Amino acid sequence: MSDGHFYNCIDEPYLTKASTPAQAKKVKAYPSCTTILSTMKNDFLDNIWTPRKIVELAREYPLASVQEIQEMKYGHRISPVDGSTIKSSEFGTAVHARLEEVINKLMDEAAEAKKRSPFDPWAKPFIDFIRDNDVEPIACEKILYCDKMKSAGSVDFIAKVDGKYHLFDYKCRDTKGTGGKFYETKDCTQLAVESNWLAQDLELDYLPMVTSVCICTESRKHYHKNWTITQMKKGITRFRHLAKLYWMDWMKK
Repeated sequence: MSDGHFYNCIDEPYLTKASTPAQAKKVKAYPSCTTILSTMKNDFLDNIWTPRKIVELAREYPLASVQEIQEMKYGHRISPVDGSTIKSSEFGTAVHARLEEVINKLMDEAAEAKKRSPFDPWAKPFIDFIRDNDVEPIACEKILYCDKMKSAGSVDFIAKVDGKYHLFDYKCRDTKGTGGKFYETKDCTQLAVESNWLAQDLELDYLPMVTSVCICTESRKHYHKNWTITQMKKGITRFRHLAKLYWMDWMKK
C-alpha cells in the first residue's frame, strides 16, 4: 500500500513526508483519516469502472507507466491560469488553496490574499455562502487527531453556525450525469470522525454538524450535503472498524 498521508501527533501535529505504512512506522506517525478510508471499496467504482478505465487508458497510452495511468483515470482539467491541461487533483488543490486564502483574510485582515485569482469563479459561491448566512470562520486546514483511533486528519474549514461548531469539507467533482448522486459514504465518514475528534478536543457536549460542499468543476455551481446525526454515528462506527483493520494489516510491527 502506498501514496498515503501520515501525521506525527506526538506534540503539535504535522504532516510527515512518509507515504507508506513502512515509512510511517519508522517515524511513529498516524495514518490519515482518508488513507484509512481508501481501504473501503465501492463495488461499481473499484470492481467495474476502474478496471475498464485503466484498460482503456493503457490501450490509448501504451508507453505510459502504471503510475501515470493511475493518475489519468481521474481525468484532467483545463487550468484557468494559462489554459493548459492539468490533473484533476491539481485543479482541486488550487481551488482549496484559494478558499483557504480568502477565508483566512476574512478572519484576519493582516493575512495575505491576492485581490483576484483565476480560481475565484469556483471559490466565490462558498465565500458568498459564508457572508450571506452569518457563518463565523474559526479555522482552515485544522489538523485533528485521536490517540485511541490512532489516526489524524485536516479539516478544510471549521466555523460556527448559530453559535455551534460546524465542519465543512470541499470536493471538486464533475457533477454532469450524476443525477445528484455525487456524494459518497466516505465523505460523511471522514467528516463525522473529524467532528468527533473536535468534540473531544474542545470537550463539547454535542457533536458538531458536518457539511460536504461539492464544487462542480464544469458549471462552477456549489452543492451542499448536510449529513444527519444518524449518518454521522454510523460513519464513526464504520471508521473505528476500518482503523482497527488498517493497523492490524498495515501498521503491525
